[in-house]
Amino acid sequence: MNTHQVELMDVRTNVFCSSGMHLPNGSFITLGGNGAVGVGGNIGSQFDPSQGSASWDSVYQDFDGGKAIRVLNPCTSQDNMQSPQCSWFDDPTVLAMKSRRWYSTAEALQDGSVVIIGGFANGGYVNRNYPNVDPQFEGGAAVCTYEFFPPKTQDPQPFNFLVGTSGLNAFPHAFLMPSGKLFVQANLSTGILVLFLHMHVLF
Repeated sequence: MNTHQVELMDVRTNVFCSSGMHLPNGSFITLGGNGAVGVGGNIGSQFDPSQGSASWDSVYQDFDGGKAIRVLNPCTSQDNMQSPQCSWFDDPTVLAMKSRRWYSTAEALQDGSVVIIGGFANGGYVNRNYPNVDPQFEGGAAVCTYEFFPPKTQDPQPFNFLVGTSGLNAFPHAFLMPSGKLFVQANLSTGILVLFLHMHVLF
């Protein structure tokens, strides 16, 4: 009978609805996620009104994952799985995105970096208000921007394609093409994709 040893790894921030991508060196990153939650999926015990979510929950002991960048480096069976080198690095005070992102998209680029696209500022929200008087920000709930990993000094850049689709922008589909441009799809319309390919907003 084969037995397998299971290694449990602590993740400090809430990874629910995060995105992820492999890096050229074999590491894996996860990006963003939910605010801290408590029993029954309720908002965690330490509510942060400036973020619209909880920064901590005393029962589950999870931190807000909205801006988190978590990194797991590759290890082999010969390595000490209890060492920091083989555990998740998860400390938003050291490494974090500039924007909160829940259901964002991560896509690898030709230079080995990752572009992080869209998402919502917090969980439990559908970006489809009517009448839609604020398609770019949706009252602070939509994140119609993109940013990069490794982080760059520039602020997240507006992504007009996501503003125009104005709905169902959770995990927009993104595909790197041989040209180096991204093919991106969101919502139900495909006509705007041709416009996006000529905008050159990412490259």
